[in-house]
Amino acid sequence: MCEFSRVVELREAILNRRFEAKATSEELRALAQRFEVHRIDELEIEYFIIEKHDVLGAYTLMVSLKSKVVKFVIDGNEENVDVNEKFDVVLLSEDMARNNYEELKEFDIEILGEDRKVNVGEIASQYLSLCIYM
Repeated sequence: MCEFSRVVELREAILNRRFEAKATSEELRALAQRFEVHRIDELEIEYFIIEKHDVLGAYTLMVSLKSKVVKFVIDGNEENVDVNEKFDVVLLSEDMARNNYEELKEFDIEILGEDRKVNVGEIASQYLSLCIYM
């Protein structure tokens, strides 16, 4: 199950346009349970997708993530984590990843299915998890 799902189909009409998404209270509760934290008070993302000009047919997903997390509460004191991160992910087919491995090995990569859809919410959730426990 994907607690914060925002599926985007890669097509010409969405390229170079900025989008926003905000987690609902139900999604925040589910993410807090998944990451085993006391609560998540906020999760917002802004993102856009551009063509990756140095690899034909590949794209770059650029995300700004903002979140407020309460990791735990001990004796009434909260340990808070404010996350304000930006990250990029290269989006491409499995064949392209295999054929361009040397060029792309330094990048975070998400393999696209044949339907050319990507779950931006799940990618952001995974990055949030990394930020909470770093």
